[in-house]
Amino acid sequence: MIKSCRINIKGADKAAISVRERKSEGRMDYLVDFGEGLSLTEFSLVFEFNSPLTKWRNHDYSWVDTKQKRIANYFSPKVAILKSGIKVVAAQTDGLWLFNPRYPRRLEWIIVHRFLTPLFDYKQDDSPAFRTPLVTLKGVRSFSFLFTRGLVPEFSRSKIPFSAIINFSDHCDFDSPLLLERQRQLFKSKDIIVTKGFFMYHHSKRDYNASYEYNNEEMNRWIDDGHELCYHSLSQSTRPKEEEWRRDLEQFANRGLACTTWIDHGFQPYNHSRFSTSGISEKEWTKWMEEAGVSVLWNYLDCGTSGAGMINQIDPEAFSLSSYVKQFRSKPNLSSLANLLRSYILYFGTKKAGKRYTRLVTQLRSKHRNSFMGAVVYLLPGIGFLIWQLIKIVFLSFKQLSPKWQSFTPVFFQSRVGDRDFMFFQTVELHNFIDTFSESNLNLLINSSGVCMAHTYFADLDRRKEGRIFADASGNLMPGIEDVFSRIATASAKGQIWLARVDELSRQFQSFTHIHYDINEAGEIIHYTDRPELEMIIRYVE
Repeated sequence: MIKSCRINIKGADKAAISVRERKSEGRMDYLVDFGEGLSLTEFSLVFEFNSPLTKWRNHDYSWVDTKQKRIANYFSPKVAILKSGIKVVAAQTDGLWLFNPRYPRRLEWIIVHRFLTPLFDYKQDDSPAFRTPLVTLKGVRSFSFLFTRGLVPEFSRSKIPFSAIINFSDHCDFDSPLLLERQRQLFKSKDIIVTKGFFMYHHSKRDYNASYEYNNEEMNRWIDDGHELCYHSLSQSTRPKEEEWRRDLEQFANRGLACTTWIDHGFQPYNHSRFSTSGISEKEWTKWMEEAGVSVLWNYLDCGTSGAGMINQIDPEAFSLSSYVKQFRSKPNLSSLANLLRSYILYFGTKKAGKRYTRLVTQLRSKHRNSFMGAVVYLLPGIGFLIWQLIKIVFLSFKQLSPKWQSFTPVFFQSRVGDRDFMFFQTVELHNFIDTFSESNLNLLINSSGVCMAHTYFADLDRRKEGRIFADASGNLMPGIEDVFSRIATASAKGQIWLARVDELSRQFQSFTHIHYDINEAGEIIHYTDRPELEMIIRYVE
């Protein structure tokens, strides 16, 4: 079945690794010996089959052809069909399968890669620098294939059999005490459950901001209603002195609320994405997080911005550049053009373009923004820059281009900080609730058993965002918003959607690593887990 296997490795000498092949009826194992341990920045095995791969079990649990690039992450089926009709199944969920149609007999099994675990650090000038992963593999690890003409297994990502998944992880930047209460009342009336970010301490450039320090009674009501509270750093604004923010950290670690999820906010010096430039050691930072009970972190990345046709983050094509162009063409106006430019620069542009765009937006939002002539003066130097970005969009839109950190559609992944493992999650930026959760979009997510981890700002009152929740600071709802959440609630009640919290999803996705498959004497694939107490939903398909 398999003609050859070769190693792709970075960070260590290939000669330090040995691979042994073991065959049995309906099964091939490749035993990779890493010895006492190798620290690697990239590792994969490249397999060459005797027959081309012609069918692929997709992330939406359907059979698709192999005329384009295909991936299968650890939370999706790793199943393909050879031209001979033999079905190939991975015996474990580890890593990612990658298929390139240019090499129809080839399959790459990736274990260590920066796009499997996309993380970055903010440098002193506030520019992001993606990390190169350094993963230590040791001992003997098995990479195994099963072969059958019979039924093949696939597991449900959702605790509701093969349903879609929606999570709201809300950033509290604009929360006032009143809007905080209005949000909770809206969600209670619709049976919506969310992960709600909060500021632990009241230190803010905005007087109206809510915080646990001042508004703990209301926030405790969120817990009573079944929501998850999560840290959104510790305060809205940065403390001016190091001893002040260090005091916040120590108090948070010793007297925190036992929330397990942390979402970085702004450029706080103790953020996961910032502490390395703030004089904080990994040992010190992980000690604070461990004492506070934090085990799940946002990776500070969105796979894209949601909208019509753009909702499912495990679909590698959903947030491609061509999808943004298609969205613009469906509603060609100045606002849509501005959104297209923003999306291209943020998700596909260079660091230099991103910094220039941010500077341009800041200038336009300065004290001159209400003056037409002032705005023109500030905009003129950027016109050439924006035109050049549009030209690049026109030329690149014909390619299937996605943000590089979305290449492997990470949702949850594990990464080590110091001597401790954390779970990280990636999100979808969501500003327009009405377009994102229209009937057609919701059906798209449901029919593909998709995942939408929505990065939201429930209390954002920006009037340019027509699909926001609130019309004003008094908590009046925008037209159509009640329909949005009624639609989600109805789908949830029907079992079409699992409305999950981040802490629930983290545990669910971790459980997939405990699924294993084998083949019995009758040539049938069977499943088992190394954690029998876990409830797995597994079905067998033709």
